[in-house]
Amino acid sequence: MQEESHAAKEVMGLVAGKPRITLVGMLYVLLYLGLPVAALGALLDLGIQLVFGVCVGLWCVF
Repeated sequence: MQEESHAAKEVMGLVAGKPRITLVGMLYVLLYLGLPVAALGALLDLGIQLVFGVCVGLWCVF
């Protein structure tokens, strides 16, 4: 059975650090998950405003 450890490992004689999320990884998550969710929410808010005449979006605060 293969060991599934997240400890530091030796690669070509050098000790590699533990796996971690980087700044670029966080930006990718924000771009590919956060942006579409925010866009869908904005479209839903706009649809409710057009159909019912009630502003429920974030832009109503400003």
